[in-house]
Amino acid sequence: MRRALGIAVGLVLIAAALSPIGPAEATCLATVKKCGRDALVAVDVVAKGTPQASPGGRVTYVLDYAMTWTPSFAPYWGSFWVGGSFPRGAKGPTGATLLGEDGERIATFACHRYADGVWCDTRGRIPHQGRIVLTAHLPRGATGAAVARLGFDSFDGLNKEQFTRHLDRERSRERFCNYRFTRTVTTTVKQ
Repeated sequence: MRRALGIAVGLVLIAAALSPIGPAEATCLATVKKCGRDALVAVDVVAKGTPQASPGGRVTYVLDYAMTWTPSFAPYWGSFWVGGSFPRGAKGPTGATLLGEDGERIATFACHRYADGVWCDTRGRIPHQGRIVLTAHLPRGATGAAVARLGFDSFDGLNKEQFTRHLDRERSRERFCNYRFTRTVTTTVKQ
């Protein structure tokens, strides 16, 4: 009996090791291991940016996103942050604009710099799909390729009481499961 159980556990571990890593898991593998489960909400992100810019020039990034709730009986009380790592030395953004399907502005979110990038707090109230626009200024000495890694950072596992308190990024990172959904955007800097 023990041998059969050992073989079954071994096969499960081998299958898990050989299975491909999904995009959300690939960007936050350490967090997934810590949480021991998949994200309750998956965010599919398509990121575009200004293809060419001059040193010191403005770069506009557009994130089209769609959220999918994974099968779960639990309600979702998570928080979402939009942003990421902008090109080295870039200034901004100070805000992100949420646009509806018709292109009209729905909301604006304040952005702040953190150890892991510039993130804008959506306050957890965003539609299931939409478009986010962020603008940054490249440094005057920029050359070559200006690379940004942008998208969503989500913290889930919160209950309703914790959600209404709206904890900051640092406290959310300590207490809750963190999943990151980002894409790389490259802008060529022309002299």
